[in-house]
Amino acid sequence: MQLQLYFEEEFDNVGDLGSLVNEVAEAVRSLFGSSVAEEWYNIIVASEDLVRSLNRDFRNNDAVTDVLSFPLGDEDEITGEIYICWTRVKSQAIEYGNTVHREFCFLLVHGILHLLGYDHDDEPNPEMRALEEKILERINLRRV
Repeated sequence: MQLQLYFEEEFDNVGDLGSLVNEVAEAVRSLFGSSVAEEWYNIIVASEDLVRSLNRDFRNNDAVTDVLSFPLGDEDEITGEIYICWTRVKSQAIEYGNTVHREFCFLLVHGILHLLGYDHDDEPNPEMRALEEKILERINLRRV
């Protein structure tokens, strides 16, 4: 699994997200093994405007959300993209009592699991939630 980090624009106080992205990639590889070896995802830290327009255009939901995942198929080197709304990372970190880095990694892992075929309705999927926590534990970002 390869993860490439991009920023739609400059955001304040992001810290070293690149290192966290690398740690998440390693934790996912260690959990899933060779089944994720060929996966290559772009991770885009995005504004509310971009996330809202993507959500509206591709999911028919005209609202800002925290993370969107898009599979791109097997024909390209890039097999998927994950858009993470930075303002949501910051507000949800406060709401849930997490650090912004823990919240960012949670959303990143959540997006990766969607691209690996895990899904949920309005309620969290217990299997997906357990995998999220297992991956985050591997990088010492347990739930507070």
